[in-house]
Amino acid sequence: MPRPIVSYHPGLEADINLVLVSQRPLDDRDREVAGQAAAILLPQICRADLFALAAESGAPFFPNPAVHLSLDGKVGNYRLFRDLGLPHPPTLEFDGLAGAARAWEEGQAEVAALGAPLVAKGAGGGMGENVFLVNNPAELRGLAGRLETYCHRGPSGLVLQRYFPGAVDLRVELLHDAADVYWRRARHEEFRANLCQGGTLIKDGPDKERQIAVDLARRLQKAAKLDLAGVDVLITAEGEPLLIEINFFFGRRALGGHEVFLQRYLNAVRRWLADQGLEPQRVRLAQDDL
Repeated sequence: MPRPIVSYHPGLEADINLVLVSQRPLDDRDREVAGQAAAILLPQICRADLFALAAESGAPFFPNPAVHLSLDGKVGNYRLFRDLGLPHPPTLEFDGLAGAARAWEEGQAEVAALGAPLVAKGAGGGMGENVFLVNNPAELRGLAGRLETYCHRGPSGLVLQRYFPGAVDLRVELLHDAADVYWRRARHEEFRANLCQGGTLIKDGPDKERQIAVDLARRLQKAAKLDLAGVDVLITAEGEPLLIEINFFFGRRALGGHEVFLQRYLNAVRRWLADQGLEPQRVRLAQDDL
């Protein structure tokens, strides 16, 4: 009997399926199966204890949630880009809103170098809801009660970043060895291009911009060992590509909806299994998701 492929992903069925329903704790069955597994398929949003179990098993697992569980959010992403030496906007990190506003009011050189307006990003949140364009320290202080500094799966705090007017905003969706790209255009008088903030999705744009964004996202993917991520890239008016953020659970609209995304996810998992020397057809879509 071949060693089993084990799935914890609710949308994928394998030889053994052990979905963690209602946050059930891991038990002896999980540990026994992990010790015998040829490969483990984790959910897109993975618990820390399940990741630890997969890592300790010695079996290959997909996707790798290490960054998501330790450096998620705006502050965590900034630290990751900085430590990997990858291009990103000039950024300053602060523990709280008051400290950031005080540094700006005092004219600290590092803050002054960012220029004005600048972008303030709380560590937590998504879909552009915790990102603000501010013109002065008073506007920054005025975000009290609105800017969220807590992040569930990463370091808390906030960052101040240089604003790049006229930059091109792209999202690169990485699924193992596949990359899908779309452009995001902000609506009138809105600097955020997120679709949830009224931004427009554009599937076909200049090939040069596409390649620049994919190349930078691939550099991040290799350096951070990412299997699955939505990578936000800015290309400045001068043509410089910059990493903005990593999204580990992203919307499906740009990829054709839930069913299309899940089929693409299955295809990526099958290619990954083939890379491990395992039979790809041993994994299929769960019946509830057909």
